[in-house]
Amino acid sequence: MKPKLNHWYVDVRHWCPAQIEYYFQDNDGGNWQIYLRWSGQRGDEPWSAELLRCDDTWEHVYDCPDNVDLLEEKNHVPGTVIGYYYDEEYPFLMERVLEIVREMKPELRDKLV
Repeated sequence: MKPKLNHWYVDVRHWCPAQIEYYFQDNDGGNWQIYLRWSGQRGDEPWSAELLRCDDTWEHVYDCPDNVDLLEEKNHVPGTVIGYYYDEEYPFLMERVLEIVREMKPELRDKLV
């Protein structure tokens, strides 16, 4: 089933695994998903964020070299914590990952809202 594109699907329940999804297509017709996940097992665990390639049925293409950890630090500055979002901070993370993907794919800047 084709998801609604350029729309956030938010499934957040306190102290339960939570996931937030955003689907879009690139200019070549490639299917993508921004996938945010919080395990909810412990209150101090951060969110994870990935950019995942999808196939024609919008299923993830696992082990695809195009898949990206959106919060991975390129250069770590000792004594700092980068890309760490607590459970209730997901609205800030949603904005941040869109900014990251816009930087990665500037041709889609106006499509990713």
